[in-house]
Amino acid sequence: MKPVELLIEPGPSGDGIVFNRGLNADIENADVFNHCTCIGRKSRQVQMVEHFLAACYCLGITDLTVTTKGNELPFLDGSSGPFVRAFKRAGFMRQKSGPKPLLLSRPVVVEDDGVIAALPARILHICCFVRLPGNENVQSFCGRISPFRFEQELAGARTFGPGPSGRSLKQIKRALHLRFMLRRHAGFIYPQSERFPNEPCRHKVLDFIGDLALLGRPLKAKIFIFQPSHRLNLAFVRQLRKITE
Repeated sequence: MKPVELLIEPGPSGDGIVFNRGLNADIENADVFNHCTCIGRKSRQVQMVEHFLAACYCLGITDLTVTTKGNELPFLDGSSGPFVRAFKRAGFMRQKSGPKPLLLSRPVVVEDDGVIAALPARILHICCFVRLPGNENVQSFCGRISPFRFEQELAGARTFGPGPSGRSLKQIKRALHLRFMLRRHAGFIYPQSERFPNEPCRHKVLDFIGDLALLGRPLKAKIFIFQPSHRLNLAFVRQLRKITE
């Protein structure tokens, strides 16, 4: 891991979230790289934006100018918690108008290795189901998504993923500058102690919300997610964009 610097400033009203002078946080500029969501292409690319964007989405932050030194956002503790705390310390201003919420007129379904199904609703409500590698049990999270609930129940959920071969847990912990221990199970790396009984599933919801932010407007829907991934999430957001064009 290389050192990363991040400067976050208020952006012009209506411009959205813009990285490095021209990379808009929009589904048209989004892709999946190395198990994370990235904005831009090739040399002009910012990776691992989902945890940051999830915090923005749930706090209602829509216009920012973001400058990075390096091609990715800070990993921090692998969650959205540090971003939420930083935004709340800095404070933010409510605008008189903002992006109009998307209200579905019909169900939307996308399939890949998993499934996302969205039904018309007046709120954002998410039910997520995940079966982890090497575990027959299914984890779940279900509830209405509000700024308070996101901060209390989702923002602190940390990431997990395939472990690099040939590196010990101590080496990985040191490389990521983590303050907590790690464990390995079925080829995946997890925090050794959980903040929530279903922390991996909650993190998958966090990731989905970060990818949903690439729609550029709030979504009101009841969403059912089975085995989500960034690839599936982005396909869902692209489908939403199609029905609004």
